Amino acid sequence: MINKHIYKPVSYDRKKGVLTKDDYVYMRDLLETVLQESDLDHDEEITKLKILFIRLDHHIDRLHA
Repeated sequence: MINKHIYKPVSYDRKKGVLTKDDYVYMRDLLETVLQESDLDHDEEITKLKILFIRLDHHIDRLHA
């Protein structure tokens, strides 16, 4: 017995669920706001966050509009 719903063809959209440049800019701004309001004393956490921001900015710069 084969379930018909498993093999049912559906339309596929590559844009569905894809983050846009505006989404990444919003995430970066939100992270900056949260970090300004929080107290971080651990050097390791601060270093990881700096790397995250560098990667995020690099990714935003590579995105088109």
